[in-house]
Amino acid sequence: MKTNIAKTAEKRFFTVIEVFVACIIAAILMSMLVPALYRSIQWAKFNRWYAYNRGLSNDPDCIVNFNFQEGTGDILNNTASGADVQNHQTDKYQGYLSNKNGGAHNFQWVKSGGRWGRFSYKNALQFNGADTYVLIPGTQGLDFTPTDDFTVLCWVKFDTFTLGKCPYSKSLWGTAEDAAAQYDLYANPWSGSFGQGSFDVDVFTTCATWTNSDVDFEQKGWTHLALRYRHTGTDAITGNALGQITVFVNAQPLGPYIDTTGENPNTAAATGWQASSASGLNVPLLLGGAGCYRKYWSPGTYDPQQPGVLSNELLVNFIFSGKMDEFVLYKRAWSDGDIRGHYEMGKE
Repeated sequence: MKTNIAKTAEKRFFTVIEVFVACIIAAILMSMLVPALYRSIQWAKFNRWYAYNRGLSNDPDCIVNFNFQEGTGDILNNTASGADVQNHQTDKYQGYLSNKNGGAHNFQWVKSGGRWGRFSYKNALQFNGADTYVLIPGTQGLDFTPTDDFTVLCWVKFDTFTLGKCPYSKSLWGTAEDAAAQYDLYANPWSGSFGQGSFDVDVFTTCATWTNSDVDFEQKGWTHLALRYRHTGTDAITGNALGQITVFVNAQPLGPYIDTTGENPNTAAATGWQASSASGLNVPLLLGGAGCYRKYWSPGTYDPQQPGVLSNELLVNFIFSGKMDEFVLYKRAWSDGDIRGHYEMGKE
């Protein structure tokens, strides 16, 4: 009887050891397989996103599509191959990495800084907040009027969220007499009648401010931003075009905005949307900065006794500090569902 009990105990003892060894082996295998599995998941996610992004490029309403995966040297390739633009010249809508002080740019490509973790296959571009920006010189396909619908979407990661940090702009900031704003978006963390950790946008003759987006942008990490303009009709009294401006953060509309046009007469003055013919300037699209007239931002370079004489030199100020990964511009007003789909496809 005792012998049988001893044998049973011995059998149980060896069973516990076997289970323990099996657990160790399983843990070792898991430590080897989990990273590989995670990489496979990331690769599948990347390929799903890439196929979706290429689909956007084939849409004739897609004018600019920078996916930050394709480019040569100092150029971001615009993959919008189906753009419906008269006399379209592809090289005019490429993104040229630039330095506001001239000379070589100071960009940094960061693969590990892409949206999908440390095994990310996505590239991102680091803007240094001092002198880096991207210039898209073509204007014909990007010159919208107040009767045109459009949508701008991008993924950004702010390093600092200080006043004026500008992910993109197609505007010339100047004075009430010569500013020209078609569309831009920039940080505005001020209190009072301005934003409280949110954004301003200039869209044609309106400067719109949102008071709070409930997002701490310096801590949030990657953020999906969308600006949508929809032409809604004509004012019966003035004859001016009417439009609806909406900003989305992570696919959530921010709601009604405060019209602060009158409070910004000498900054991003949305008092006109076409550049003065006296300036001789087009209004280029910039990523990572705001276009400014030297007349206002460097007053020492013009004669204040001749206020009607404009300088035709373009400055780039309010440089974005952070990373950007994907920028898409459509000459169509996307639905809320389309914007959410773009966000869902790109989020981690």
